[in-house]
Amino acid sequence: MTKFFHCAVILLFLFIAGTTQAQSVDSLLVVDDIQFDLKDFRVDKTTNELVINLFAISYSTDPREYKMNTFSTQILDQKKQPHFFSSIQMGNVRINFEDKQNYLHYLLEEDKPVDIQVIVKDWKKTDKPISIKLVFESSEEEGKFLEVPILLSK
Repeated sequence: MTKFFHCAVILLFLFIAGTTQAQSVDSLLVVDDIQFDLKDFRVDKTTNELVINLFAISYSTDPREYKMNTFSTQILDQKKQPHFFSSIQMGNVRINFEDKQNYLHYLLEEDKPVDIQVIVKDWKKTDKPISIKLVFESSEEEGKFLEVPILLSK
C-alpha cells in the first residue's frame, strides 16, 4: 500500500510540474520566434516623458534581421488614442521621430536579449498608457508586417 501511495504522489508531482511549466510557456509573448517582455514604464513628471522599457529575445538559430516599422509602432492611451514615439532605441541603434526614418534595422542573435526603449515627449498627465504596438517584418514573408500589442500593466 505504501508503494502505491509513493507512486501516486510521484505521478501527481510530475503532472503538476508539467502543467505548471506548460502554463508559464503559454503566457510568454512570442511572435515570429521573438519573445517580447515589458521591463517597466513610467511617466517622468519633471519632463512629462513617457518612458517604456522592453526587451526582445530571438529564438532563431541564425542571426536574423529585425526590421521595425517605426511609424506604425505606436502607444495607446486609455481612450485608445494612438501616440507616436519621440525616440526609439534598440540596443545601440537610436531613431528620433524628427529623423523621419521609416524603419529601424537590428541584427538579433539567438538567445541574446536586446533592450528596447520607447520615449514619448509631452505626455499629458491625464493620459494613462495602456499598451504599445510594435510592428515588424515577418521573417517568413518579405513585405508582411506583424503587429505585437504589449499591455502596459504594473
